[in-house]
Amino acid sequence: MTRADQSRWPLTPSQKEQYQAIHTTLTRICGRHRPFLLTGDVGVGKTFLARRLGDKPVAYYNIARDHLPQLLTYHKLSDLTPEAAVRFLKKLIKESDAPYAIADGFEPLLSMWAVEHPKVLPNFFVALGRAILDQPLLVVVQTSNDHLPYNALRKDEWWPSERRFRLELTLADKEIVAGNWGVDPMRGHVSTNLYELLATKLEG
Repeated sequence: MTRADQSRWPLTPSQKEQYQAIHTTLTRICGRHRPFLLTGDVGVGKTFLARRLGDKPVAYYNIARDHLPQLLTYHKLSDLTPEAAVRFLKKLIKESDAPYAIADGFEPLLSMWAVEHPKVLPNFFVALGRAILDQPLLVVVQTSNDHLPYNALRKDEWWPSERRFRLELTLADKEIVAGNWGVDPMRGHVSTNLYELLATKLEG
């Protein structure tokens, strides 16, 4: 299953709605601005949506996949602070001249802080939210009841609602993805997320 194959799959209704909202918002921004968040639980298609948004000329960065070794040349993982991660991100996107940037793949860092240093986890969002950038930025964040409940992000002191997008799965979304993957659409009725849906394909 190649990236080219995925690029031909249609967006689901929920993804289309968020695609239009995000693209319209970010392309209308003039001058310096603070970042936005795209949130969603595990397996709802956030990265798929981010990659579609991040097609050229938009800059797409996956921190865990492509930039974690570079980040760790400046800091040991055990000593890495949320503020340092935000400074690294700001430096990274400053090098881009794209209309806007998308940053994904923060889950390993957020999970580490949530488990080992839960009191500093909010500092990532505080530091990120205070950043003023030369280009619009969308940061993709996975929410979970274990590490980062969505209700925490909904608190205004963590992140204001006007700079937050939320992707959630509907039954129609899961039926479309089942069709993309050649899975019985009825599987979408009993799968709570896309990982469970993919598991039924691998089992079958």
